[in-house]
Amino acid sequence: SLPPGRALVVARSSTLENRAVVESAADLVAGSLKDSTDAIGVRELLREAGAFGVATWAPQLVDRIQRGGWPTPEEGGELLGRLKVATVLAVEVTTYDQVWGKYAKFTRVGVSVTAFHVPAGAVIWRLHSDAEVEDKRGRAFQYAMEQAVADVIGAIDPRWRFSVAEAWRSWRR
Repeated sequence: SLPPGRALVVARSSTLENRAVVESAADLVAGSLKDSTDAIGVRELLREAGAFGVATWAPQLVDRIQRGGWPTPEEGGELLGRLKVATVLAVEVTTYDQVWGKYAKFTRVGVSVTAFHVPAGAVIWRLHSDAEVEDKRGRAFQYAMEQAVADVIGAIDPRWRFSVAEAWRSWRR
């Protein structure tokens, strides 16, 4: 589960071609976590950083996290002290493809979330989920992405699996 405090959700992508897909997954993670915890995205962090007077280093911190790094101890102190961010969640899309089966097309999406605890200065867990959707036309990638994110969020907060929001998402599918 997540430690107490705010969680910052950041999309982590190794290539620019996948940037929009990873940001979509990060937005889904942040939106899903808002039901159970105080989760913010990069845009909210940058907006608040400007209001608190730490706008000079916040974009550099976000860029480093997006490229695979973590906050330095000094940045961690600022994150925790001024912005009340206790956990950084790095979201990655590990699989994103379609393959033909015997009768239909299969869409596969893999989502990985790594949690960095700011006070401890270390990674505390990493969760991964793969989802496969068969013969969904039009929004197959979106359905598979939502399913993979729902599995990861269910592992982070088991109460989320029984929420009204998840019941509505299941009914919509």
